Amino acid sequence: MTQPYGQQPGDQQYPQAPGYPTTPPGGVPPYGSMPAAPPEHAPPTRPGTIMTAAVLGYVQAGITLITSIILIAGLGAASDADGGVVLGVLVVLAQLAGCVLLILGGVKLAGGVTRTPYLIGAGLELAICLYYLISILAVDDGGFEFVEDMKALATIFPLFFAIMPAIGLAMALGGSGAQWLASRNRPRY
Repeated sequence: MTQPYGQQPGDQQYPQAPGYPTTPPGGVPPYGSMPAAPPEHAPPTRPGTIMTAAVLGYVQAGITLITSIILIAGLGAASDADGGVVLGVLVVLAQLAGCVLLILGGVKLAGGVTRTPYLIGAGLELAICLYYLISILAVDDGGFEFVEDMKALATIFPLFFAIMPAIGLAMALGGSGAQWLASRNRPRY
């Protein structure tokens, strides 16, 4: 015995419940509303290269500050027999000036004010790295291979310290950063 779909076999049949209203295809049509507003003019967003340059400046300033503290501790224990202490003090002052310029420049760069202090600080850091590199290479090895090997190993450190200022300098001078800074420094009407 076959029964039509949805029916139970037996004598008594219950009436079918009325169907619930379903959503029409494509969803519920929207009610009448106002049209969308036109897009507002937003100022250009800060490029990622600017923030990266500023953060690299902060990190480089921190590393330089640590090396300055180590150099100050070494200068305290040194004697001034050959005038090296005066040169060491000048290097420490240059490093501290680089720290201040990198931090100040990073703040001004990230704020969209100017990039000049950052560029000066990064340039000063590169000059300090060049000084250290020349100083290491100028050490007389006295014919000892061990000293020559140590010189080769020690040249890695100034090159390592020059990486962040060089990358930050390239990012701060990049096209998108220059355009953003120019748009921020235009007079507002």
